[in-house]
Amino acid sequence: MGSINYAAVITRVDTARTALKLAEFLQNPAPQHLKAAQRAVEYLASTSSLALEYSGPKSGSIDAPFQVYSDASFGDCPRTRRSTGGFLITLFGGAIDWRSKRQSCVTLSSTEAELHALTDAAREIQYWKRIFHDIRLVLDQEYITICDNR
Repeated sequence: MGSINYAAVITRVDTARTALKLAEFLQNPAPQHLKAAQRAVEYLASTSSLALEYSGPKSGSIDAPFQVYSDASFGDCPRTRRSTGGFLITLFGGAIDWRSKRQSCVTLSSTEAELHALTDAAREIQYWKRIFHDIRLVLDQEYITICDNR
């Protein structure tokens, strides 16, 4: 579990949800959890040559250099009925920050779950704005979060 979590936190955003789900069963793991963890480690090993690519804007590209995506899964925990929310932040097309976590409260609708996820993303935008200011990185754009709700 340590190897999976290390990869998810440091470089492998694609394994964040798997690490979160497996961590739920650390207290009392069953054989199927061990098999799932072994599959995750095999996946990490078989895709170790893949990498995130950071590059400048491509010619003719209209994509913004800083993009934020947010999403939530309403009431996906059958035991607590809490939702899972997350976000992905990219800079010049490469992931620089991400999070997937169980929300701290029970929401009454998918819209409310999405708003909680958007709030977490907005907090991170403020964090990155301060970092960009400190390193004097000027991005001539508004900071906009994209989600799958209106």
